[in-house]
Amino acid sequence: MIYPSGRAVWAAAAGAVPAFLIALALTSVWYLGLLWICVLLAFLAVDAAAGRGRASLRATLTAPPQVGVGGRFTLHIAAGLGARGRHLQARVGHDQRVQPVAGTGGALPANGGTLDLEFEAIRRGIASFDRLWLRWQGPFGLVWNQVILPVDRKVAVLPDVSSARDEAITLLQRSALADGHAQKRAGQGREFEALKDYQPGMGRRMIDWKRSARHGKLLAREFRIEENNNIVLAIDSGRLMCEPVDGVPKVDRAVTAALLSAFIAL
Repeated sequence: MIYPSGRAVWAAAAGAVPAFLIALALTSVWYLGLLWICVLLAFLAVDAAAGRGRASLRATLTAPPQVGVGGRFTLHIAAGLGARGRHLQARVGHDQRVQPVAGTGGALPANGGTLDLEFEAIRRGIASFDRLWLRWQGPFGLVWNQVILPVDRKVAVLPDVSSARDEAITLLQRSALADGHAQKRAGQGREFEALKDYQPGMGRRMIDWKRSARHGKLLAREFRIEENNNIVLAIDSGRLMCEPVDGVPKVDRAVTAALLSAFIAL
């Protein structure tokens, strides 16, 4: 696709007024007013012909394979026109699972670097970048040459488990001994742990009467809190769960909370 640039529009507008005045003042040679338009059209044709170079166009997109929902990542765009030192501008197309932080395009560095675009993942799923717009100007800067390249760059948007994992590991470390074994917690459970001397305030049901009679003193049974339980986590996937909370849908917040609960329950 080839279309005029802003410079060409301003040049045409600047020459229209003198052409109109010449046509009014010199009615016998009114056609001289069209001379500027003809010269501009000639430059446009030369600029369009000199700016063609799609055959040598190369472009690549680089993105991380996966990112947590609510997280940010950088998309790198590299493009060039072979040995020609043209200034390229790029813009990328994406779906609704990601949103740009500061725009979806810009100018590529002239030294052959990459254009870095930052995106934020807002929905779980496979985010797709499917189109890449590239455009460049001719030597006179009067026309834009634009191409649309199909690309297939996908980023898996997964539940953000990093924060949940870190918090769960902290909680697990609090209940573990220095040698790495899980610490057994005594409490109102059903699994027998040990016998200990009866203390005032303990319930009478905790007294082991047979062993107390054998030892000649009151002994109480101590139980262990059950930790090997099955937990079922159910998440509502209704329409109302699509509403965002601080930029992230409720269902993704619920998934993160469920993962944190699952890590703690290990």
